[in-house]
Amino acid sequence: MSHPEAQTGPVFPLEGGCACGNIRYSLKAAPFVVHCCHCKCCQRETGTAYALNALVEGDDVTLLPSAPVSASPLRAIATFPPSAFDDWTPRQSGPDSDSNTTNGNSRAHGAASDEETQEETADGRIPAPVLLPVPAESGEPQLIARCPVCMTPVWSNYNGSGPLLKFLRVGTLDSPALLGGPDVHIFVRSKQPSVDLPDGKPRFDGFYPQKEGVWRPEGLARREKLVARIVEWSNKQAGVAR
Repeated sequence: MSHPEAQTGPVFPLEGGCACGNIRYSLKAAPFVVHCCHCKCCQRETGTAYALNALVEGDDVTLLPSAPVSASPLRAIATFPPSAFDDWTPRQSGPDSDSNTTNGNSRAHGAASDEETQEETADGRIPAPVLLPVPAESGEPQLIARCPVCMTPVWSNYNGSGPLLKFLRVGTLDSPALLGGPDVHIFVRSKQPSVDLPDGKPRFDGFYPQKEGVWRPEGLARREKLVARIVEWSNKQAGVAR
């Protein structure tokens, strides 16, 4: 028997995007868990005391058309090669779009060319973020998805799960409070002394040893399917590498 969602809970889809409006996205389902990460890498990358990341299935995020252009639109100051662009995250389907958003592996629009890398092109192509490698606390690099115009980070991917699991930057949502959380504080060994944690949520010096008791119940229920997809993806990647 299904239970209706409490009226105080979030209503999906939720939308978000970068600071300049070039990258817009929709999140269609609740996260597995919301991390408040106090590691030194997150502090350095954000220039703040911690990072709020919602762990979501990769294809629960859909790229949307850019926000209306402001009176003083930003212009990209860097050009990125086509291989740097996120060509995995599905784009919104529409009357002028032939992209496939059903399997989260669309290349219908592909990556932008060197001449049209940053902004929505004349043919209505929905822009994608660039994926730039950055060191992480684990020692393996993470790929941070950034708007190629304003460079706002919108999510990260890690090698172990690839594009199937996004660490979505909660602050890029239009209404981040609707997502709830955080559910856990991690890497509190490097927490800034001025930051108090009075919320009573679980906290760990590093990463938590198990997901039970940390992940949201509905997230745990969906985890088995995600793990199977990650294993399949990893095997395919290993086959390509041979």
